[in-house]
Amino acid sequence: MGNCIVAGARGSLGFVPSRMYSGKNSSESIQEETALKPATKKQMVRYYRRIQEIEKTTTGIVNIFNDAAENVDKTDEFNIILQSLLTRLLDLHKDLNILIQFSFYKIDFSVHERKDLAEKIKLLVSNLWNDIKGTLEGNPFGFAEIEIKMENLVKQTGDLIKIV
Repeated sequence: MGNCIVAGARGSLGFVPSRMYSGKNSSESIQEETALKPATKKQMVRYYRRIQEIEKTTTGIVNIFNDAAENVDKTDEFNIILQSLLTRLLDLHKDLNILIQFSFYKIDFSVHERKDLAEKIKLLVSNLWNDIKGTLEGNPFGFAEIEIKMENLVKQTGDLIKIV
């Protein structure tokens, strides 16, 4: 078993590489190993598909936000729309995490810039999540803050996609 640790039901076949549990922070290891490993064609395809998914998810988030803006006065519909927005934000967060994981590979010259932007967008998504939760819990000023952050999200996602 050498470099493996026996894991519970979540581990693949009960074994997880021991580097998963090393004392090193995972973000530090990603930073150190960015664009060091050669990428296979399959990994490159998955990387670019993930960028497309980020674009589609952001477009969906903007559309849902526009629906929410139209239904601000209708409390029940507004809350349902905001719940849907939270779900899409989770999808975007997942896509950003996967994109950051692919930054280990030499895919193109823009891997470093995309990884940095993805980390900024991930922080923005977390802030948006908190603002939307606050709005659902009754914060009357939350929707104005959400609108500003949505514009920032669209701009940063556009920058992430345009890096070529």
